[in-house]
Amino acid sequence: MPAEDYAGVWTSIYATIRAFWALTEPRIHAAAQMLEAPMELYYCAELGLDVFSVHNFQERDPYSNPAQYPALFAKLTQGEWILPQSQGEYRVTESARTAARSVIRAGDDFLESVEVLSVRDLQRMNELLQRLVKQIQAAPEPPPKWAILKRFRVADEASPLLAQIREALMDLFAYRDDSHRAAWRTFPVDGLSWNTFGMLWDNTADTPADMARQAAFRGYTAEDYRRALDTLTARGWVTRSDAPDTFVITPIGKKLRDVVEQLTDAYFYIPWASLSRDDLVELLQGLRQLRERLEAVVLAAH
Repeated sequence: MPAEDYAGVWTSIYATIRAFWALTEPRIHAAAQMLEAPMELYYCAELGLDVFSVHNFQERDPYSNPAQYPALFAKLTQGEWILPQSQGEYRVTESARTAARSVIRAGDDFLESVEVLSVRDLQRMNELLQRLVKQIQAAPEPPPKWAILKRFRVADEASPLLAQIREALMDLFAYRDDSHRAAWRTFPVDGLSWNTFGMLWDNTADTPADMARQAAFRGYTAEDYRRALDTLTARGWVTRSDAPDTFVITPIGKKLRDVVEQLTDAYFYIPWASLSRDDLVELLQGLRQLRERLEAVVLAAH
């Protein structure tokens, strides 16, 4: 199927995921407080709730500072949510998985009360998404399927339809991460430098100080971003602009990033060949409608 048939698909998927987050995360926070469970268990669910280690976390999230993980592991160990093993690994306890499942289901249960599309339309969307997820799970590598296989799943066939759709979209989110990491790791650059490069590319930030503010959750300082920018400048991917302490992508850097985006799409969309053109159009139209109506619910709640 021509590449242009997929134009806008990932953008629509990500926008829909963000709309789901806006609805479910307030309920998840409330449930975590009620159960006295750390919110980190929810956030780490996408990293897999089996074995924690710096290595495992960086496989899914190479963009954050690994120096911040020991403090997290110490906090969760103190609460007996994880147990130390050998060689810097921690086993996640069953009580931690139970708590994570409970708080995530609090968000999914809320979705049962949200009316956005007809049951028939939701069933059809779920059918197409589940078919796609199965194709991805069975697809050959590359990309290595770390994120989609490791992530902790909660929704099942007994869950509300919107929860099943949310879960499938999170699987696609994970596989997109797998695809993108496989694409950029063909170049000799670390996660910090690549994320710095990305913030310039998508106009998130263009100075070290702004990068540190915009991505504070990554745990890096402005000086860290400055060193990354120096590395990227030495490679010819970025250069200083006329404004003080400000950087821009060079034409070479733009071409390189375009190549990575094309390779990311190539990896990500190969399993989509299991959908016919009509199926793809139907799924994309349904996702757009779903996103718009979820966003309307979010606005109405405020």
